[in-house]
Order: sequence, then structure tokens, then C-alpha cells
Amino acid sequence: MKYSLLLSCLSLGIAVEATAQSGRVDIQDGTAAYLSRIEALSGELSDELHTAVQPLQHKDVAAFLKEAQQQNLRNGWSNTDNGLMSRYLGQNGEWVTEDHDGAIRSRMPVMNTFYKTKTDFIYHNSRDLFLSVNPVLGYQGLYERSENGEGYKQYFTAGAKLRATYKNIIGADFNLRYVYEEPVSFYQQYNDRRNTLIGVHKFRQTAPGQYQYWLPTGQISASLIKDYVSIAAGYDYQKIGDGYRSLILSDFSAPVAYVHLHTKIWKLQYDNLYMRLSPDQHIPGNDLTDNSYGYKYATAHHLSANITSWLNLGVYEMVVFNRSNHFELGYMNPMIFYRAIERSLGSPDKVAIGIRAKAIPAKGLALYGQFLINEFTAKEFFGNNGYLHNKWGGQLGVNYYDAFTVPNLDLQAEVNVLRPYTFQHYDRNNQGYIASNFTNNNLPLAHPLGAGFRELVLMANYRPGARWNIQAKALLYQQGIDTGNVNYGNDLSKAYNKDVPALYGVNMINGLQATGMSLSLNLSYEIAPGLYFDLGGAHRRYTVEQQIIPDQQTTYLYSGLRLNFSRRDYTAF
Repeated sequence: MKYSLLLSCLSLGIAVEATAQSGRVDIQDGTAAYLSRIEALSGELSDELHTAVQPLQHKDVAAFLKEAQQQNLRNGWSNTDNGLMSRYLGQNGEWVTEDHDGAIRSRMPVMNTFYKTKTDFIYHNSRDLFLSVNPVLGYQGLYERSENGEGYKQYFTAGAKLRATYKNIIGADFNLRYVYEEPVSFYQQYNDRRNTLIGVHKFRQTAPGQYQYWLPTGQISASLIKDYVSIAAGYDYQKIGDGYRSLILSDFSAPVAYVHLHTKIWKLQYDNLYMRLSPDQHIPGNDLTDNSYGYKYATAHHLSANITSWLNLGVYEMVVFNRSNHFELGYMNPMIFYRAIERSLGSPDKVAIGIRAKAIPAKGLALYGQFLINEFTAKEFFGNNGYLHNKWGGQLGVNYYDAFTVPNLDLQAEVNVLRPYTFQHYDRNNQGYIASNFTNNNLPLAHPLGAGFRELVLMANYRPGARWNIQAKALLYQQGIDTGNVNYGNDLSKAYNKDVPALYGVNMINGLQATGMSLSLNLSYEIAPGLYFDLGGAHRRYTVEQQIIPDQQTTYLYSGLRLNFSRRDYTAF
């Protein structure tokens, strides 16, 4: 990683005379989903904004929304959409007008100093310095009933976030939060099985089911070629894909240290992402994770192109590898497709490649999908014999906006499948650990279920007004599970060359079948800019064939207040 950080420092130095690069939007705050709605309702893909690689840039979001507002004269957005556009533009105010002062002003700032704009506790915008500072504060209470009993749990966070630009040279985003968390019981059981905490790298468990941690995220960025090429270095969540899920990289595991090279020309966007990951360590019952061997690394490339006004195509690849305390220089080559490089290095690294697409066949309707290949033999695939090393996954989804002519009612359906063993790697020469599997923080880098599953996601989102949001979600899935010491390909931390029952006859659901169902309903109301009241609940059921483990049923209700951060959601699986 030191080489990639060196590259970023050199690049930032080169950029001294360039216009400062925009900061990044919080990947979990729903901005990307709303922008996809507006894009689909316009009936055309935007060349200003490619949403498949997240976090998005504040500058790109502002440019897209300014363009969308101009379309209001032709299309006529609803009052709710107009209100939401104004809110999001206010949150990206430094990029809204040519003089970079487009934030929405408050009528009554506090002590004539604080909240001079509606969305910023401290806001300053001069020729040399732009600065936005906001507090982060929230509390959520939760009542849960499960097969293990019932009780109350809580989630508390406090911190601050800062966004700044200095002399049109360097841009920065920094977020720091302290969190005390008591997760729902099935999350806690999952954390215990994986010796981790979902979404967090470092934490302290003060008692069973009680966690305390600091959650820092942020980045420093600059423009290398104005309006075309930018670079950022930081520590944050990442995602590649258009759907609710991603088959290659998601924000499920934990933030990562990264360097991101971002290029946008004409109808093309090209992203290079260099990451430092946390290797599997000390997972109960897995002796391949009991050795600490420093960091592992990953590089991802994604090329996105608007082929027509309604069709976007993308290709991507990602390689995960381990070296002795250094980043492999060969993988810093910015050109897409690493397979030739990997072979020339003679390395045992894990590579996945894929294609993705997004289409707007009609106003208000968006289709999207992914197809990923890790290993593939055409002869074995078309032989339909369940060959273990045919490792692939697929996603197909649809968004229907203003469904059935109901304003601001959005429906989404998504299907995901991923073959067993797809992201596992092998124990090379019985070295005693696996370095190059697709994991981070003892968790899958992409889909929370890992591999060997099929899943259906159904979502409905309704906004009766700009301040209101009602969301219903259903997750239904089937997955094979490991029993005894047999490796059925569903646990990414195991080696696909150990304890495998057969080379052929590997079905999508391999091993005993587990069935999961999660139903949830959430209502959010924005009391003031950035301040939300949440109320909701969820029900989850999980069963396994032959009842080798007891059926699990969990129901919980929650409510809370939060300021300037996204709600902690326990409905990932």
C-alpha cells in the first residue's frame, strides 16, 4: 500500500495548479438511489453522472441536479421531487453556481454565526477556502423478541463531519463518529461466528452483545486534469454496481484504505481503485485463519460507457492478492484486465471479471444487471454437470418509478445468484492460511451471503412529501451451508482444494439448504435539514433442512432520532 500512497502524494503534488476535486457523498445516505430515480424519469442517461461506482462526487451530483432542474420546464417534476432537488443541491452548494456559492441561506442563523445555510452548522466560502462543518448525533432504541428471549437494545453515536477546499488545490472530507451499539440477536450471532463486527474494522466488545468503536471515514482529493482526471486517497466504504446488492464490491464488510483514480471523458467513465484489505484472522473452527500475516490488497477497474441515450454498458475486473508488506507494482498499471499481468507474474492471485448494464427503455423504467466470472470452462459449463470450477454469478433487476401512475411510489425487484466456491481461494502448498480470497474484515467483500445462494429482493419506496419516506423491503433467499468438516463452497474463508466432497455435481444450493426471509418497514420524517425521526420494525425467519439447527425467528421494533448520518440497518440478510 505504501507504493499506492506514494503515487497519490506525487499526483497531488502535480495537481497544485489544477482546480480542486470535489469530495465524496456518503455511500449510505440514499443519494445515488434518488439520482437514479430522476435519471429514469427523464428518460435519458446522464453523461454528467455514472452511478455504478460509489461513493459519488459532490461536483458530479450538483452538475446532474442542475441539469435535471432545467428539464423541469419540459417534464414537470412533482413538488416532492422539486423539494428533494433543492435539498440535495443545498448539500452540494459549493458546486451549484459558477461562483461556488449556491447553498440555501437560512432566514434566521443562530447567533448570526451558526446555520447561515440550512444544511451546515458552520459554512464559509471565500476565494481561498470553502468549509462546511456539521455535528453528528443520534440515538435509536430497539425492542426485540426472538427464540432466545426478549429485551431492549440501543444504538448511540456522536461525532462530526467536515468538508473543505483550500485555494482550489486540495479538497477533503473527514467524518469521525464514536458509536455504542447493541445489535439485534442474529447480527450478534453472525458477528460471533465470524469474529467480527459487520461494517466496522476495529472495535471493543465490552460485554456480550455490546460494542464500542470509533468509525473514521474520509479522503483527500485533487484534480490532475481539470474536468477530466482526478485522484483521491482515503479510508471509506466502496461499491460497484447499480443494484441493491453488488456481486463484486459492496459496503457490507468495513471501510478500506484506498487510492481512487477517476477519469471522465465524453460519454466514458473509467475508475481505478487500489485498496488495502484486512485478511481473515481467528475465525472460530477455521484453522486457516489462525495466522496473522499483515495486510492483503485489491485492485479494481471499471469502464462505463453510455452507448446510447438509454443504454449504459460497463466492464470490470478485480484482483485480490497478498505480498509481504507491499503493494504489487504490476497491479498499479491503470489499464483494464489483469489476467495477462497476473500470469506473467506467476502469482496465485484471485481475479474476477464481469460485465454490467443499465438501461432506460421507457420513462420511469430502469433495468440493470451484472454477470461475473471467476473461473469458467465452456465445455464443462455446457455439459451441465455441475463442475466445481465453473464459478460465476448473475444479477437482474428492475426499477419502476412513479409506479402505476402514483407519484413518488417506486418499486424495485432484484434477483441474485452466485455459484458455490466462487470467491474461495486455495491453500497453496499447505501454507496454513488463505490470503487471496474475496474477503475483508472476516466478511465477504461483495454480497453478504458470500456464495452458493439464490436471492430475491423486493422493495417499495413511497414519498408522500419531500420530508417523508416510507420503505418496505422483503429479502427471500436459499443457500447451502457447511455441515461437519465438509466444505460445500459457501464460506469464503475456506480453501476450495480442501474438504470438498466432489468435483462434479455441484449445484447452486450445495449442501443442506438454508432458507431465509426478512420483512421490514421503515418510516422516516425529516424534522429539520439533516435531522430525522425513524420508526419501523422487521421480522426475520431462518430455517435449515433436517433442522440441524433450531429454527430462528426474530421480530423487532425501533425508533430514534439522528442528525447527519444514515440509519443503522439490520436487514442485510
